[in-house]
Amino acid sequence: MFVLESVWRPAAPTARVWSVLADPRFTWPDWWPGLTAGASHGVVGPDGLAAPGTWAHLRVRSPLGYALRFRLDLRETTAPSDGGPGRARLDVTGDLEGRADVTVADGPADAPAGTTSAAGTASAAEVRLLWQVSPGPPWFRAAATLAPAPLSWAHAHVMRAGERGLTTHLTSPAAR
Repeated sequence: MFVLESVWRPAAPTARVWSVLADPRFTWPDWWPGLTAGASHGVVGPDGLAAPGTWAHLRVRSPLGYALRFRLDLRETTAPSDGGPGRARLDVTGDLEGRADVTVADGPADAPAGTTSAAGTASAAEVRLLWQVSPGPPWFRAAATLAPAPLSWAHAHVMRAGERGLTTHLTSPAAR
């Protein structure tokens, strides 16, 4: 099993970041290079954001030349409120099997930020993405056993591309 954690610090307020990540139309492929979506189904909660039951079939290209296909199923979600973090738990099936947890919270005061809070202090979101997954196909299990370091590097590369894409999306005039 791989346990992979990434931390993103997009220069945007927590609520704004949450609204993009929890969009029930599943717009991640619009801003995440190398990520494409097949079929998806959005369940809209009372807040207008994704609710449990939302799912998407995804394909992600690796910098090592392979592509992984998997499905994300949103099982639990809690929006950020009163300074508390937003959390989403997703089941992962396909070429990866396991779960993913996403937490969106106010970042540390000393983190780079592009926004200010009502109090005038720097504020920006911190996104923590935790994947606890095992490779599904035999070729992928063999690669994970023989060469786990390149696979971890490829994951980090894909996640950095996601962070850059989200940051660009959040700071573009069209996204505001």
